[in-house]
Amino acid sequence: MKTDANARWLVSPDVRSTYSEDGAVLLDIRKGLCYSLNPVAARVWSTVEASPSGVDLRVLVDVMETHYKIPHGQLESDIDECLSKLENMGLVQRNGPFHESKAAGARG
Repeated sequence: MKTDANARWLVSPDVRSTYSEDGAVLLDIRKGLCYSLNPVAARVWSTVEASPSGVDLRVLVDVMETHYKIPHGQLESDIDECLSKLENMGLVQRNGPFHESKAAGARG
């Protein structure tokens, strides 16, 4: 799924994380669910987490290019897929000019 390149990604407020050499473990405190991330997905997560005002796909790709020797287009596609999965699980939120966060809408 191709996301809007201008969307800004934020960590959902109910998610806590911890890191290890194996990646990361995320806890959704509202749902009481734990998720594990491999080291690559954990690096995407930590970049989003370190950006309280949100981070866009371009910045994520730029950061990941400094760590991995993968063609730009493949990296962009892989990160896009990772963000979509995290969003579907409610772990990140998309917040941009043309999107309203699903998670924020569900809190009503």
